[in-house]
Amino acid sequence: MEDMEHEHLEEGDLDLLLAVEAGEAWLRSLLHELAVCPECYRVGGYILDLYQAGSLKIPFGPVDLALARSRAEAPALWRELAGRALAEQRSLVQEDRRFASWGLCELLCLESEKIAAADATQAVERAELAVLVADLLEDGEPAEDRWIYQLRGYAWAHLANARRVLGDLPAADEAYQMADSWWQAGEIVGDAQGYGPVILELAASLRTAQRRFPEALELLDQVISLYLDDDPEHRDRHRAGRALLQKALAVSQMGAPESAIRYLRDAKTMIDPEREPRLRFCLDHNLLASLASAGRFREAESFLPVVEQVCREVATDLDQFRVRWVEGRIATGLGERERARTAFAEVRRELTERGMGYDTALVSLELAALDLEEGRTAEVKELAREMVTVFRAQEVQREALAALLLFRRAALKEKATAELARDVADFLNRLRHDPDLRFERRGIF
Repeated sequence: MEDMEHEHLEEGDLDLLLAVEAGEAWLRSLLHELAVCPECYRVGGYILDLYQAGSLKIPFGPVDLALARSRAEAPALWRELAGRALAEQRSLVQEDRRFASWGLCELLCLESEKIAAADATQAVERAELAVLVADLLEDGEPAEDRWIYQLRGYAWAHLANARRVLGDLPAADEAYQMADSWWQAGEIVGDAQGYGPVILELAASLRTAQRRFPEALELLDQVISLYLDDDPEHRDRHRAGRALLQKALAVSQMGAPESAIRYLRDAKTMIDPEREPRLRFCLDHNLLASLASAGRFREAESFLPVVEQVCREVATDLDQFRVRWVEGRIATGLGERERARTAFAEVRRELTERGMGYDTALVSLELAALDLEEGRTAEVKELAREMVTVFRAQEVQREALAALLLFRRAALKEKATAELARDVADFLNRLRHDPDLRFERRGIF
């Protein structure tokens, strides 16, 4: 760079110069030349743009630059693909080498995770496309040897996550095995891009869904430890808070709402709502539900307006009905039966209209339990008939349908109890995460 005052950059210079000269003083001199010389900017201006955008930090070398450029170009590539059918997307990616992009693979993974709760099918498609992109990349495009293995592990982990949200746990487990295999193949070079904690976090979500709670909690403790590392490059309190939120969800499913409450309150001090606005709702909604599950109904009632406000600001219409559902449980606990019945009925209508048969059955059972406690057997008979009709219209586990049929039979014979309704609801909740469960048929006939 000694002669840069007199010589302009030419195409092909940068890779060689970066490989040979890339000391901090030289890099700052390069950035200065790019800023003041239009001819040099024409050749390497993207470097200055990346640096000014915060995507590139001194010191950097050819690989850092190539990765930053790939990530900066990824949104435009995704815009070319978005809106097309998956088959057409796959064809384009396979035929046009522009789409063999490290940054595009990462972006597809993030897109998959972002939309999973709202549209699990599309989340699976985006993750499948990420896996394809990662497969098309080779060592040196642009990262060092074996880094590509870690990217493939990252992509497969996101496919496992999308399949988990979709409810296909066996397929999710297969995808995670692929993720783990690729990760182990590339682990010899260390965690080159910081994917490790993310993969562990996604694995913990899968283990929680599989009700393999000890494994899930062990993984989450590793994630929290990694994100609270003393090294400022790896420290991320927000991500640690996310993992603590996941830990709260796991212990909640284990039937320990008091522990969940403690974890959620700790997580609330760590999460940055500006980074993930919806995460604030997830945390507050789960704290509200845990307070209700722990029987702390007065505390939950006082917290309800806070959750409703957050829901209006950052959540979806369906989320509002999920909050309303918890409100029904709070009202039940406070003995406000009419308020509870109104809430459950509203939620039930909404879920029925959306074709969400499983959740419709669950809230119907909570409504039935209220009616049974007040001797409203006619209403319970109608609810029982409708529950089975909705369930039969969907593909549900045989054991789930058997439990509902048992409840309907008891209701029609006027032998159903509020306890039985709540037992069936509890069974259906657990069956979602443990398909091997069997319903204990009580001797009620």
